Amino acid sequence: MAFVLKSSIHWLVSFQLMLLIVIGRKTGRQFEIPVSFAKLDGVYVALTLKANQWWRNLRGGTCTAVIRGERVACTIHIIDEDVSSIEQNLRALINHNPLDAPFAGVRLNWRLKPNEDDLRTAAQRHVVLRLEAPGSSANTTPGS
Repeated sequence: MAFVLKSSIHWLVSFQLMLLIVIGRKTGRQFEIPVSFAKLDGVYVALTLKANQWWRNLRGGTCTAVIRGERVACTIHIIDEDVSSIEQNLRALINHNPLDAPFAGVRLNWRLKPNEDDLRTAAQRHVVLRLEAPGSSANTTPGS
């Protein structure tokens, strides 16, 4: 997937996926991690499981992302303890793209609205990554 997101055919998946380029704090190795995202009020929002340790390498406050085929330096804010904020961001991400719900362990009703109990449970297991790219217009967003 990383190859596709960096190629000229990125448009096949880049409407929904971005590539985070993460440098290991201890090893210095570079990792390329595709994540589902939504742009909400000028901020790119992505989630990952807390158990996936890679996100801890983003604690420096900046990262590089490949968004819609372009390499962009971003400021990043990680929400890993505020469960209500994580739940709000998870709800917004699922409302933007219901295909993300099963990956987060959230069932949808026939109107594609997330199950509230599943949202609360999933919020306990996830971390929110909020990326702001230069020139983006960040306004009030879930969890700000």
